[in-house]
Amino acid sequence: MSSPQSPEQKRQGVACLGVFGVVALVVIILFAVNHSGSSGSSADGADASPSISYSGTYEPMTSDPYTSEPTSDPYGSAAPYSSPTPEPSPYTSGTCLNGTLPDSTTAQSVSGVEEVSCSAADAHYKVIETIPLTTDLSRCNSNSQTQYAFSYRYTINGATVNSYVYCLVGLGSYAR
Repeated sequence: MSSPQSPEQKRQGVACLGVFGVVALVVIILFAVNHSGSSGSSADGADASPSISYSGTYEPMTSDPYTSEPTSDPYGSAAPYSSPTPEPSPYTSGTCLNGTLPDSTTAQSVSGVEEVSCSAADAHYKVIETIPLTTDLSRCNSNSQTQYAFSYRYTINGATVNSYVYCLVGLGSYAR
């Protein structure tokens, strides 16, 4: 004969039966879902399994791809995701430049200004300060040594990517 169960034991038994019932229900639902269309055909007689088709042509390789060099760039020079020409590094303090800058406080188009050795005969200017992300030449007014100001814009397809202002001193006959 079994001893009477306490209320605590009855609650534990009911809880176990509840958990067992939920697990059984989940198993039944999963079984029903997995086997509801697995007969291989649907009610209208069509095959329920997916079909995969490939099209194209097969061309056998004529050389060993691991020993021969490619004959051309597989991406071509006009690859849609190729990167543009890298941005030139800005001139740093101490860099010397040649060319001729206009004697003007307003921005003007200038060409032919390039980095040269400071000992070169055509070294006309020396960079004393580089100010990034601006073309405002008046930013050099805060540097009392500035004799010339030069700005440069780096663009890609007409859009400004970066810009610099260079505060310069003249060298030789270009000194003020």
